[in-house]
Amino acid sequence: MKKSRILASGLVLCLCFVFANSLFAQDVVKSTVTSIEKSLWEAWKNKDMTVFEKNLTEDAVNITSQGVNFSREQYVKELTAHPCEVRNFSLSDWQVREISSDTVLVTYKAKQDATCEGMKVPANIVASAVYVKKNGKWLAASYHESPSSDASGLKAE
Repeated sequence: MKKSRILASGLVLCLCFVFANSLFAQDVVKSTVTSIEKSLWEAWKNKDMTVFEKNLTEDAVNITSQGVNFSREQYVKELTAHPCEVRNFSLSDWQVREISSDTVLVTYKAKQDATCEGMKVPANIVASAVYVKKNGKWLAASYHESPSSDASGLKAE
């Protein structure tokens, strides 16, 4: 009986350790991908294309109010040829969902004050980004944004 309790206690401790380790890993992934996503927004504002070149997959798909791009190279060319004037932005309501051990979906709200080619971009959007882990590094593989009347379009379930 005593042996059974010791084994059961050991098993519970192991499971607690595995669960805590898993939560820690999820927090690290969330922190990493949200940090990259924020850096991409800063790079857009500062017209720093090197950040995009380092943090997008080669075949990244980007869908914005300015159009659709089907590669990192095409997106960087588009951003360079048609730079936007970004006065400010704020990002909120982050959610990160694991699709698999090397793929996550990031969703959030954004408020932005920007113009592209003289046209004001939608002030409030909801956005999603798919990140994949390649060679140990998280990279943005897809980005999509949609206008939102008040940026309250994301609701946690």
